[in-house]
Amino acid sequence: MTEKVYSLKLWSVDKALIISMFKTGMNQNQRLSRLLSRLMMAIAIGTFTHLPNSVHAQTYINQRTCPADFPSLSKALAKDLPDYLNRTYSRLRIKREVMTISQPELEPLPLALDQARDRLPQQIFLSVLERQTGKVEISQRAYWLFLVPTKNGWRLSMAFMRIGQAPPVDVSDAAIADASNKWLRDFCDPRYQR
Repeated sequence: MTEKVYSLKLWSVDKALIISMFKTGMNQNQRLSRLLSRLMMAIAIGTFTHLPNSVHAQTYINQRTCPADFPSLSKALAKDLPDYLNRTYSRLRIKREVMTISQPELEPLPLALDQARDRLPQQIFLSVLERQTGKVEISQRAYWLFLVPTKNGWRLSMAFMRIGQAPPVDVSDAAIADASNKWLRDFCDPRYQR
């Protein structure tokens, strides 16, 4: 409400100034110069009146935190991954869009019999429903993500994808890996936290 009142006051002052400039007999260059200086001052006042509030505002980005336990982390990743993956597809100009992602499955498959379980990467299984942009046909992709803790939070170490009965394909450098790493960076890397 105060913004409207403020802008109306500015308009009435500018309107009065314009009328007075024509009545006093200023030439065109003087009128234009004076009007431009008033306009610049109004723009500066309007721009900087909101700066302190926006600088100190708490935003969603400032409040992001890495979930403490791995099941919570995997659920949060699965919840946000469609948006991250769609942005990655758009940035890479891949004509595909994610419709939904399943709840993560955390029961790990055995990797190495001789290694202690706590030294192995954490595993997340996700099922993704996608479609070609502008098409109706939906395809399902299964992803197997391997996450490892580091001093800078979690990071993706490997990723595999499987479509139908085809053998798994390494997608550690594909869009799913990029999207997952960006989410892990945004939420779990202390270098990007405020």
